[in-house]
Amino acid sequence: MPQFYTEEEATQAIKKLISRKLFQNARAAIEENLVVFPDSNTLQFLSSHIALETNDFSNAIQILEKLNKADPNQAQVLIPLARSWNLFGDIDKAIDYLNQAESTDADPTMVEVLRAEVYERSGQLDLLDESIAKLPNEARLLNVRARAFVARKQYETAVQLLESEYESGGLEVNEIIANCFLLAKAYDKMGEYDKAWKAAQHAHELDPAPFDENMQMGMYDEMIEFMNSELVDALTEGPRTELEPLFIVGNPRSGTSLLEQILSMHPDIANAGELSVGHTMQLNSSSLTDSFHSWPNSMIDVREEDAIALSSQYFEANVDFSAGKKVISNKALNLPLQLGFLSKILPSSRAVMLHRHPLDNAVSCYTTNLLVSGHAYTNSLETLGKTWVARKKITDHWLKTLSIPMIELHYENLVADQRGETERLVKFLDLPWQEDCMEFHKSTRIARTISYDQVSQKMYNTSSGRWKNYEKHLGPLIEVVSDFL
Repeated sequence: MPQFYTEEEATQAIKKLISRKLFQNARAAIEENLVVFPDSNTLQFLSSHIALETNDFSNAIQILEKLNKADPNQAQVLIPLARSWNLFGDIDKAIDYLNQAESTDADPTMVEVLRAEVYERSGQLDLLDESIAKLPNEARLLNVRARAFVARKQYETAVQLLESEYESGGLEVNEIIANCFLLAKAYDKMGEYDKAWKAAQHAHELDPAPFDENMQMGMYDEMIEFMNSELVDALTEGPRTELEPLFIVGNPRSGTSLLEQILSMHPDIANAGELSVGHTMQLNSSSLTDSFHSWPNSMIDVREEDAIALSSQYFEANVDFSAGKKVISNKALNLPLQLGFLSKILPSSRAVMLHRHPLDNAVSCYTTNLLVSGHAYTNSLETLGKTWVARKKITDHWLKTLSIPMIELHYENLVADQRGETERLVKFLDLPWQEDCMEFHKSTRIARTISYDQVSQKMYNTSSGRWKNYEKHLGPLIEVVSDFL
C-alpha cells in the first residue's frame, strides 16, 4: 500500500480497510505511515482499534494507556481502554476506567453496556441485572439483554427476545449478525440443533466481508515450499534469551484459551494472549534488511543485527506482564504461518501444536461469531475445511523442519485426561509441577477471548463429538477433511 501525501488521506484509506475487516492490510498501512507521521495519535488509535478487534488486548492496552497519559480524560480513549482491560481479564481496571469515563462526555448508555459486559464476563449476575435495568429499551441493545438471559441459562427467554425483534429497529448488519450467532448459541444450549444451524447460516449469508481463497491457500503452500529444512538451517538466528516464548499453535476454537488458562495457574508462566507483534516483526524485517524480496523470501536477507533488533521488539511487546516469569505464552492465530520465522528470531522458544477433531472444530467456528475478528473464511463450510487442512499440513511441516522443542497436544485428550496431559506439558516446559494447574477455573483473571464462558468452569467434555448434532449439514465439510477423520 503506498504512503499518502497527508495524514488525513492515510487515515481515510486505513478506515476503509478496517470497515472491510482487512485488518492485516490496515495494520501494514499504519506501520508504513507511522514512519511518515510518527507523532500521529490518530494512527496510533487506529492501531489500538485493530489490536482490540483481533484480540491482541495487551497491545491495545499499551497503545491506549500511552494515549491516555498524553491526553487524559478523553472519552474516546477511556471507553476502548475499559473494554480492552475487560477483555484482557482485569475487571477492576475496566470498572475504574468506566467510572472515569462517566465524568466525561461519554455516552452514558455505552458506559452502562460495557459495565454489563464486565459483570457478564465475571459472572456477577446480580450486578449484571442492575446494569441491564438502567439501559433504554432500544433494538440496538437487544444483544446485551439477550446475553444476560443466556448468562442466567434462560435460553428460551433469550430466543423469544431475539426471534421477535433481531431484524427490526434499524439495526446495522454487524448487529444483526451478532444477534444471529447469539440465537444459534441459545438454540444449541436448548438442543434445537436445526434451528441453531439455521441462525448461524443466516449470519454467514448476511456477512459482506470478502475472502480471497486462492491468496489464503497460496500463502500456506508458498511457506511450506520456501522454508524447507536446508533453508531453515541456513537462516540467521537471533539471540538466546532467559525468558522463553511459548507458541500455542492452533485454530480458532481448538482449545487455545483453555490451554492458556491452565498454564496461567503456573507461577512461572505469563500469558500474552493473541499477540500481533509477529506480524509487525514481519513487516519490519523487510525495512530493516532493505530486502528486494517480498515476504517470505525476504527472510534470507536478515542479518545478525536485524535478528537481535527483531528479538528485542518481541520482548518489548511483552514487557508489561512478563517480569519475573520464565515462560511467556502467545496464542496468536497467525502462528501457523509465522512459526518458522519466529523460531529463528527467538531460538529459546518452544511450541505446542494443538489439534482438535476437524468436524468439531469447524462446527464451533461456524456457529460462533468469528466474523467480528475478520475470519471471513468461516462463511463457507468448504473453505473452512480447506483452511483447517492447510493449517494441519503446515504444522506437520514445522514438526519435521524446525529445531525448537515442539510437542503435539489433542484437545480431546486434554479434556479426557487433564492431569496426565497437563503434567506432560509442564514437563515439556522444564518447569516444576504445580497442582494449581488443575484448578484453572478458579483463576482470578477472566479468560481473554470469546471462549471465556467455557474456561471459567471445571473441565467438561461435552464439546467432544458435538459435530454429530449437525452431521446432516456438514456434507461439503466432510468431503474436504475426509482424509483426516
